[in-house]
Amino acid sequence: MKPYSFYKAERLCSKLLINNLFTKGNRVVTQFPFRVIWQYVPANTFEFPAQVMVSVSKRTFALATDRNKIKRQLRELYRLQKTVLYQTLTKHDKKITLAIVFQGKSHVPYQQLSPLFDGVIKKIISQIEKTT
Repeated sequence: MKPYSFYKAERLCSKLLINNLFTKGNRVVTQFPFRVIWQYVPANTFEFPAQVMVSVSKRTFALATDRNKIKRQLRELYRLQKTVLYQTLTKHDKKITLAIVFQGKSHVPYQQLSPLFDGVIKKIISQIEKTT
């Protein structure tokens, strides 16, 4: 397993887990333009410490090419920051599911998104360390 890669098994695809995440996921981190919903899952649910999904509003970005570009940026941001998150999760022996929702009204350059996403990951890590 390479540290800076994003495997298929790391993507949240299960409809049951996604439904549970949005109905019972009570842990929310918001830092504009991101809204991250996450929750703990049982340890034997999947292989990796976290599974993630990325969402961009079709109402805000009507063109699929615009949505796909933003989703690619968000996956790249996550891919580069996940090692810090994984270290914390394995240290506390926890597994989580994440939903990263982009709430911006226009396209934001990658250089501006990167420090904001770093702050989001730090907030999630602090919440994990607070609860354990």
